[in-house]
Amino acid sequence: MNQPPPDDAEPGDILVPRWVQVPVGIVLGLFGLICAAGSATLLISPPVKNPALGVVLGIVLLLGCLWVLEKCIRLITGRKNNGGLMAPRALRVLALLFLVLPLGGLFTGYFVSHTFVAIAQSVAYIAIFFALRRLATEREKHGA
Repeated sequence: MNQPPPDDAEPGDILVPRWVQVPVGIVLGLFGLICAAGSATLLISPPVKNPALGVVLGIVLLLGCLWVLEKCIRLITGRKNNGGLMAPRALRVLALLFLVLPLGGLFTGYFVSHTFVAIAQSVAYIAIFFALRRLATEREKHGA
């Protein structure tokens, strides 16, 4: 069962067998389709209380679901991106999202109602931010 690494494998790549990639892509794809259907309901029938927020939230969630589905298709087909599943720019955008999450908690009053949990989550989100930024920088150096 030990297969030689493919010709396009980099020295630091973690090679996951195809028999793992395909089922994971299918399961995540089904989950992504269910989430996309739920997000589309926000667009089809927005909430009565605040329809504009429902539409904006539906669009953002639907775009996220489409992004996940694209990654699932990439897992199923075995198409490789240089350096990993996500490009450095996508990693930086994702890192920015993790940095914005604690700021959202400040404005929504989450820190007042869940003080200790919110602090722990904020520390984790900031650590994830720096880790994703570092990973993006390493992938750019490796790709160049």
